[in-house]
Amino acid sequence: MSDAEQSNDPPQQPPADSPRRASAPGAVQAAAILLCVGGGLTVVFALAGLGSGALLRSAAYALYGLLWLGLGYAVHGGRRWARRAVLVLCTVGAALAGIRLVVSGVSEGISALAWPLVYAILLSTTPARAWFHRDRPAA
Repeated sequence: MSDAEQSNDPPQQPPADSPRRASAPGAVQAAAILLCVGGGLTVVFALAGLGSGALLRSAAYALYGLLWLGLGYAVHGGRRWARRAVLVLCTVGAALAGIRLVVSGVSEGISALAWPLVYAILLSTTPARAWFHRDRPAA
């Protein structure tokens, strides 16, 4: 064995001046958690619906849930494209909720509008925008 392999020195820490990846702001973490929980629940309910015979509908909901799980993971990882995708989906969801508000009434429209607004607000806070737009070292 070489001297380096026999050494009992602790692992080396990166230099103090090296850039470290900052953790996500609370609003980004909250949005990511909500996206993952919502996506996970959608997948669970889709799998539970497989027994009802609606295979196509269950498969579509499972894919939809996996999309939200993936977006939640990517948002937590600081991916700019994921933030943009969630904001675009929030815009579409808010527009559909507005149509639903006019057609079906206030109670259904408000409940459909709530989640897109929550995601959009969380990902549009100043700390969240700054975190997604910061320069990152190449990894």
